[in-house]
Amino acid sequence: MNQDPVIHVACNIDSNYVKYCAVMLTSLLENNRDSWFLIHIISSGLEERDMAVIRSVVIDKYGQQLSFHVAPETLLESCKVDEAGYISLATYYRVFLGSILPEDVKKVIYLDCDLVVNGSITEFWNTDISEVSLGCVEDMWSGRPESYARLHYDSRFSYFNAGVLLVNLERLRSIGFEQLAVEYLKKHVDELVLYDQDLLNALLHDDKKFVAHRWNVQDGFLRRRRAGRMPSESVARLEKELLHPVIIHYTGSKKPWHYKSQHPWKNLYFRYLDMTQWSGERPVMPLGYKMKLAIDRALCACGLKKQKYLKFPAI
Repeated sequence: MNQDPVIHVACNIDSNYVKYCAVMLTSLLENNRDSWFLIHIISSGLEERDMAVIRSVVIDKYGQQLSFHVAPETLLESCKVDEAGYISLATYYRVFLGSILPEDVKKVIYLDCDLVVNGSITEFWNTDISEVSLGCVEDMWSGRPESYARLHYDSRFSYFNAGVLLVNLERLRSIGFEQLAVEYLKKHVDELVLYDQDLLNALLHDDKKFVAHRWNVQDGFLRRRRAGRMPSESVARLEKELLHPVIIHYTGSKKPWHYKSQHPWKNLYFRYLDMTQWSGERPVMPLGYKMKLAIDRALCACGLKKQKYLKFPAI
């Protein structure tokens, strides 16, 4: 696969995630000033004020290229999400990147918006995926046997997280991936628990390449309790990768912008937030929750309770 001198990055958003997308893109472009980017924003249609926010970051501040793509309304007819949850249907757009993005885009980095990029991604972009459809990182819950039973494939292939992907669009188009996805959804949509991530694993578990954990450091990687969540050999590799994390992915429902977040590196989110128009914004923590945290700290100090997260140096 020929290397494109421009790094293509795609994000799926709706109006609720414009702020978080702006923070993520700020972190990406701030730490990759020596690279050229074309940022692809995919949505069902954003208001002008939302597009203006993204333009102010990508074009006005960093002088990079930007393209907005409106996905057809009919694209997600077979898809589903839990309407009471925090995940929207827009998450499925990454399944249809091959038809949403122009034909001349052969490869793209897909990034969720609940993450920050704290270093250069050039090495990740240059990963050779010419013989597979995806470059990806093992999921923090890849040790769960029920995932493989539900998705009907062998656990030896493991399970990847879909929040950070290096996508070989040329290959996906050539194998007719999107039609395969639609057919799978028609038969198995009720078996999907993690929605498009499950779908991607079901169809591409044997057509992907695992990359180092530092390219998608998920919340579970930092937890004290890892046994049973990931294979033991993965945990051994993970320890070294956490010394030099690049992409910090705030997986789960407690994001840094929520007062309940205790993520060891949530400060990174606020570092890049303070480079945007929302500088100084912080979640308001109720007094009752402050008291709960104080009690938890006291119990941990007395050895009556263990910390949820391992200790890591500030980055």
